[in-house]
Amino acid sequence: MFILCETVKVSGQYDECNGCEFQTLAVVPPYSNTSIVVNTQYSLHINYTRNNTICKFNKLFYEHYRYKWNLTENCSGIYIEEPADSAYLPILSAFIILFAFGTIWYMVKCIYKCTKNNEIWQRYIIRTTDNDFGSPLDNSTLINERPPSVRKHPHRIKSIDVFRGLCICVMIFVNYGGGGYWFFKHSVWNGLTVADLVFPWFVWIMGLSLTVSLSNKLRRATPRRQILMGILQRALVLVLIGIILNSNENQDHDLTTLRFPGVLQRLGVTYLIVGVIEVTFAKRTVSVNEFGRLAFLEDILIAIPQWIIMLTFALVHILITFLVEVPGCGRGYLGPGGLEDLGHHVNCTGGAAGYIDRLVFGEHMYKKPSCQFLYETKVYYDPEGMLGTLTSCLLMYMGVQAGHILHTYTNVKTRTIRWVVWGLATGLIGCILCGFTKNNGLIPLNKNLWSLSFVLVVGGMAFLIEAYFFVMVDILRKWGGRPLFYPEYAAKRDPSTSPACLLLGKSLWLEPPIPTPQSAHLPVCIAPPHSPIA
Repeated sequence: MFILCETVKVSGQYDECNGCEFQTLAVVPPYSNTSIVVNTQYSLHINYTRNNTICKFNKLFYEHYRYKWNLTENCSGIYIEEPADSAYLPILSAFIILFAFGTIWYMVKCIYKCTKNNEIWQRYIIRTTDNDFGSPLDNSTLINERPPSVRKHPHRIKSIDVFRGLCICVMIFVNYGGGGYWFFKHSVWNGLTVADLVFPWFVWIMGLSLTVSLSNKLRRATPRRQILMGILQRALVLVLIGIILNSNENQDHDLTTLRFPGVLQRLGVTYLIVGVIEVTFAKRTVSVNEFGRLAFLEDILIAIPQWIIMLTFALVHILITFLVEVPGCGRGYLGPGGLEDLGHHVNCTGGAAGYIDRLVFGEHMYKKPSCQFLYETKVYYDPEGMLGTLTSCLLMYMGVQAGHILHTYTNVKTRTIRWVVWGLATGLIGCILCGFTKNNGLIPLNKNLWSLSFVLVVGGMAFLIEAYFFVMVDILRKWGGRPLFYPEYAAKRDPSTSPACLLLGKSLWLEPPIPTPQSAHLPVCIAPPHSPIA
């Protein structure tokens, strides 16, 4: 094998870095070797050039593997020098253990239920008793058979709690690193991972819960002003907790750089906007024949003013995104800036959304966006900025619509079909907007921007998941929701275990408190942990 006798520059770039120029990975002197550490989350384009001939490969490297590449005139391939165990074995083992434990537990419960009132089992008990104490004069055995119990539909929809519990479990796992797996981390820019679903699903569930709570209060003739005050109070609490969490992450302990936006702030503001709109226009009662032939659209017709406002929010979001002239960036830019598009939009991270946030918040923004490492962005960008609040309201109102379906129709089949139709329809529209591609659609799926396609797709997924949980947990009762039901069950018994308090406690006590001489204020004295959902 002939080794090159000249200096060679090895260049590369990850597939995830859309439109980025190749970067120098190593410079190899003649008759020598070097080591390159690469990120195994994404496929890597790697090449070198000699005598106007390019030797290139595109390869997804495995974690902890050692590879070797001989730089020769024949352009030899990359091969494995030292393999390692699969990085997916731990999570696969965890799922197998949990599945086996759940299966065994389910089988034990089924056996117990089947034998508890079984006629054969009762005859065996009676026969054993007769043999021990003697048979009665009358050899006939009387068995009191219980009539089958009639399953009544529970007043509380347990599937909502199960869905919320799923979000809580994933949230905690993601915030603790997600095992280091790429799909438990946020997308670099465009795309969708498990970590990107938690926060939007919370928004959707808050809309559904808002409808359930509001319907009960309106039915009891609770004054609207009182309901509005409750919504305002809850929104302010969420915003306040969010500010406390941000102060905990402020390593400089400087109020001039304290981040104002955040996850709980977005939840609070969105909840306030949607809550005020819904309380203002929601009807206390609906007449039986109010909509006549259009009764099959009753769940939509009772909320026409609300839907007009939400669609207006979506339209305003689109107009600002594509028509606002951003200095040095033009109109309609949706990329991460930095290396993207060959560096032509280096300071344009987030387009109009990022530009507005930098004008309004200045230094009070998130300073480590998910695109910073790969795209080498230089400007700040906050994924919970101002413009995304508009589409967040739309997503929350999709949850409100699910609640309207729940309260408008009593037939189980009707509810389920409508949830499924809404899920498929909104998901399909979102996929059409993104062109069924990651980067080449009109409006890509983007959690950082809270793009319209992203909101529609994750909202559609929420409709389908709720429909599935509703059938399995509340109707067929094939599954009690365990263990996903436990976080929400605990929150009802102890408010300190609510999702907001869990997030607060996790962020404050992830690492031991370290006193600092600057201040005795609690959020400042706590060692800054990993950032919460962003």
